[in-house]
Amino acid sequence: MGTPTAARQTRAYLTGTSFANNTTGAITAQMVRQFTESGMGGYGTIYSPVGTPASQAIATATTVTIDWNKDSVGANGPDDTGTVDSNTVGTDADFANDRIRIYDKGFFMVNLGISFAQTGTDTVIWTFRIAHDIDGAGATYPGYDCAVQRVAATLDNMVSASGIIDTTGHTTYTDVLAQVKHGDAGSENFQMHYGQLSVFRVG
Repeated sequence: MGTPTAARQTRAYLTGTSFANNTTGAITAQMVRQFTESGMGGYGTIYSPVGTPASQAIATATTVTIDWNKDSVGANGPDDTGTVDSNTVGTDADFANDRIRIYDKGFFMVNLGISFAQTGTDTVIWTFRIAHDIDGAGATYPGYDCAVQRVAATLDNMVSASGIIDTTGHTTYTDVLAQVKHGDAGSENFQMHYGQLSVFRVG
């Protein structure tokens, strides 16, 4: 008896023409295809792997999107690349634009982890925020923030934040961003040594 061949297909295969639409039955082939796509989930990651990026200047009381490509250190991790068409699915890791774009409608877990330093010696409280931008309308905040106080330029610290976002209300896409701000009186230089922003579908 021969070795069984795996029947699982890629998302691209499932969203192609492998299943013809059936408009006569109670459950159509199109419905089965979309259910299978949903069950396979969506995921994406961007990260900073180098350890010594260039400084990113952050003005006081200003929330800034973290530059994952500062000094060309950012990278795309695994993703479930989607396309904009009638069967829009998946996500697109996009470190060059400091975001992960989600095409799927559903619920996604977002995880942010960053190892960072500051170049100044002031005592600074840094706040990190997970933001989402629905169809390009601008950043909004579901409330998944975290903060850490830095007291010396020689120290390195780790922060993490996570939460679930709802993408069912978008028309085309939801962008996920990692942002940072501080409460010091002047500009401070933020240095991300290592970091990862990832999403994966949970519902």
